[in-house]
Amino acid sequence: MNRKSQSARSFPPVPVIIPHMNPIPRLISKTKLMRGYRCLKCIYLTIHEPALEAPVTPDLQALFDQGNLVGDAARKQYAGGELVDNKPWDFTGALARTRELITAGSPIIYEAAFEYMGCYARADIIQYSPETKRWRIYEVKSTTKVKPEHLDDVGLQAWIMAKSGLPLEKIHIVHLNPDCRHPDLTHLFVEVDVTERIRENYLEIKPKVKEILTVIRQETVPDIDIGPYCLSPTECGFTSHCWPEKKVPETSIFNLPGLREKKWQLYYEGIIQLDDPRLRGLNDLQERIVTCFKTGERYLDRDAVRSALAAWKFPLVFLDFETINPAIPRFAGCHPFQHIPFQFSVHVWQSPDSAVTHLDFLHEADDDPRPSLISALLDACQTQGSILAYYSKFESDRIRELADFSSEHSEALVNLLERLADPLEIIRASVYDNAFAGSFSLKRVAPALLGQAYSYEDMLVANGGDAQRAYEELVSARTSPERKKLLKKAMLDYCEQDTRVMVELVKWLFNVCRA
Repeated sequence: MNRKSQSARSFPPVPVIIPHMNPIPRLISKTKLMRGYRCLKCIYLTIHEPALEAPVTPDLQALFDQGNLVGDAARKQYAGGELVDNKPWDFTGALARTRELITAGSPIIYEAAFEYMGCYARADIIQYSPETKRWRIYEVKSTTKVKPEHLDDVGLQAWIMAKSGLPLEKIHIVHLNPDCRHPDLTHLFVEVDVTERIRENYLEIKPKVKEILTVIRQETVPDIDIGPYCLSPTECGFTSHCWPEKKVPETSIFNLPGLREKKWQLYYEGIIQLDDPRLRGLNDLQERIVTCFKTGERYLDRDAVRSALAAWKFPLVFLDFETINPAIPRFAGCHPFQHIPFQFSVHVWQSPDSAVTHLDFLHEADDDPRPSLISALLDACQTQGSILAYYSKFESDRIRELADFSSEHSEALVNLLERLADPLEIIRASVYDNAFAGSFSLKRVAPALLGQAYSYEDMLVANGGDAQRAYEELVSARTSPERKKLLKKAMLDYCEQDTRVMVELVKWLFNVCRA
């Protein structure tokens, strides 16, 4: 959606005046300027109302940390350089050190700093070419391909560097190679020459920068409507401020699964509420959600539930994995971002009248967890009965990867795949409660159907991201024994909660069939 379409608003614009504007920084970083590329209101609030921005989440911080690790690895590929090792906020010192290194003839510089027209950028890697007497830019991205937003980012950076007086020869984006396999990391990165692609839009950069600088100097917040840029490529930190301004209710068209870009078309037409009579052209699931919203009643198709459950075979084995997916592969045969299971929880329900037993596994060392996990998994899953996993595609993909890894256990692991079944499919097709708010995640469904006792609130490890970070801390030699003990218990509790909640959900499904 381009900015011109933002004039089609559902509510009349109301100028918002900032009573005490923050002083404009002498230098504005490329990171902040890119917020202006995304949304002029975002950059304005970043400068003048930073307290309105949501705090950095642990998941987002983990992405930042991951990017730093990938950047460090890239320097080894472009070895022999000098690092401009100034603090992130020391713009003046970094600029001065960069000038020193260029003057001294350093052929490779890491984190070189440049400034032009109040815009400040640091380049991951620059390399001097004695033949052309020009410099090459290597901007490192912790992804496995070049993304559109990367081109805007490196284009702005190249513009700042060129305008500051640095003669440029080539511009490269360096990203992780999806075909790289551990332990051979010599091909960890792919180099993509984007010089021509940057040149195509080069003349658009200065007008965009001038627009951004003009906007942040005005006294009123720019009247920019919400749009796809609020959520992509990542969620903006100001959504909790901007969306209520536009009267978007807690449950709206944005909660309807599968609407994709149609939700923005509806929004710009003023169709936001789920009970809006103009809301048309929905699929069966979306219609069901709207009907439940209007009536306030739960949807339950007992016959469909009964039919689906009839295909399951006791004993029922409830399975959940926890995984890490490091950007830089660590274990044999792994590629960047490959999920490696390090933990599982299994509950076994032998028969409708029997008690449920629990088994678990947690790898506690920093070596490859797969060999020991596979043996424990095959023992825990027994040899018969349905294996239930919520969103079973995740578990099936992991089991298939484990089968590819272990020739010894490949056949036994593949046999597990034939037994997989998914409670999520039954819930999505046959059950809906308004408390789901359009989501069928286990963490949303369980409290809605079973009560708050089955929520994940107040758990030290409360989601998959928490589990990943806890595992990295658990296996670190720097972690104290007391901390490791606390982490281990929290990780076991969380993974057990996932399968325990599944057990209770399935029991609930069996019970509603008898009603």
